[in-house]
Amino acid sequence: MEAIGLRIPFIEALEQRFRVVLASASPRRRELLDRLGISYEVIPSTFAEDLDKAKYAAASDYVLDTAVQKTTEVFHRLKGESSKPLFVIGADTIVVNSRGVILEKPTSRDDAAATLRGLSNAVNTVYTGVCVMIDTGSAQPHVVTAVEATGVEFGELDDAMVDAYVATGEPHDKAGSYAYQSLACFFVHRIRGDYYNVVGFPCARFFQMLRELHAEGVI
Repeated sequence: MEAIGLRIPFIEALEQRFRVVLASASPRRRELLDRLGISYEVIPSTFAEDLDKAKYAAASDYVLDTAVQKTTEVFHRLKGESSKPLFVIGADTIVVNSRGVILEKPTSRDDAAATLRGLSNAVNTVYTGVCVMIDTGSAQPHVVTAVEATGVEFGELDDAMVDAYVATGEPHDKAGSYAYQSLACFFVHRIRGDYYNVVGFPCARFFQMLRELHAEGVI
């Protein structure tokens, strides 16, 4: 049966008033955003995602700045060609291991394997930065941001488990080299926080952002 989105008045107003754009190619973010039942376009950002991690005091600052840069690139690329005001949604997700090292997508199978071994018997933290950039007719867009953090506790991963998981190919395009919503569910003992944040998009936090924008009269 086809899923039915939430037909809440301010969500319907968002769809009617704005050109809604998801600045991400992530199929997981698309799947989650689809649950709102709104029409939107997928236009991935071309931002290089090459910010210097050493310049940030906290991982949360780094992930949020990356999300803002991705959103900004798409907003300014589309600004002159859109007949409706833009409503651009951008996000970025990173994993931080128990030693405070930021783990993004692995560069190779060996990198994925090393990353996974470092997650064994430890708690890592998944951060997702979310940025919403809205054309309200002013010289500068209206911008709202948020960061969600979720703790993920792994059990023991021996070499055979790591090698078998890497061989599936699943880790290669995942921050932290794992997908909790898929095969890595067998390795995770528990999480502390929003499950969907680990998947890549904190639905409840994003919905709260929309509610606040509606209360402010922006949508």
